[in-house]
Amino acid sequence: MTIPYPLGIFSWFGYVLPFPERLSLIKEAGFEATSIWWEDEDIPWPMKKESMPELVKERGLILENLHVPYNDSSEMWSEDKSLRSGFIQRHIRWLQDCADYEIPMMVMHLTEGHTTPEPNDFGAESMFELVRVAENLGVTISIENTRRNDNVPYLLSKIPSGSLGFCFDSSHYFLTDKLDFHLLKNFGRRLVTTHLSDNDGLEDRHWLPEEGIIDWAQVAGHFPTDYRGCLTLEAYPTAEEQEGPPQLFLKKALQRLKTLHSLLERESLPK
Repeated sequence: MTIPYPLGIFSWFGYVLPFPERLSLIKEAGFEATSIWWEDEDIPWPMKKESMPELVKERGLILENLHVPYNDSSEMWSEDKSLRSGFIQRHIRWLQDCADYEIPMMVMHLTEGHTTPEPNDFGAESMFELVRVAENLGVTISIENTRRNDNVPYLLSKIPSGSLGFCFDSSHYFLTDKLDFHLLKNFGRRLVTTHLSDNDGLEDRHWLPEEGIIDWAQVAGHFPTDYRGCLTLEAYPTAEEQEGPPQLFLKKALQRLKTLHSLLERESLPK
């Protein structure tokens, strides 16, 4: 069965180039989709974030989502109501940005740093407020798995809304869960986007698939067969790849993504 996943790569792929040039290279390499980091770009080529969505569309790329900053994201779980309120208001502004710029999805983190709070009712209430806003705006919130393996399942279990799903980050998942795949097995129908990259089992390297030790056949074997969103890389070049031109890296990236696409198609066939 042919599954028409649009193939994408994050708009920052490890080469310091002007934002419009990176988009053109992504398109020329053969990718169909991209996503953006929702902050202004500074030196050496300043670019206001508000200018980015139109530039993506002008290149003929699908703008899959925006990824919002995760500074102070652990505040959503805080007992301090004022801290939680600040967190909620920031994310409501970003949800409104999604609606204003016709971006269908906001990707966000649930914690920041190495010390991460356990899931609790305060965090669930914070997310309830955001989901209500997202529902009204027609935007999907995608919560990304990071250092904890329990907070994404916790919120998905508490909040069954179609406006709340999750982003599967393969590198983060391998560092926290190895090959357990409980998130994909138990909540696969809530998968709305991916951050695909490889690592060495030690750090979040953001390598291309097959550059590290993740077993991609295992990933494909647990990937939800009814997923129809983008397959998106969040990958950067190794030191050796960085010595070559970005065009070569992007060509390699697309081929690795096509290989994974073929793996997923084979796994979707009736056994």
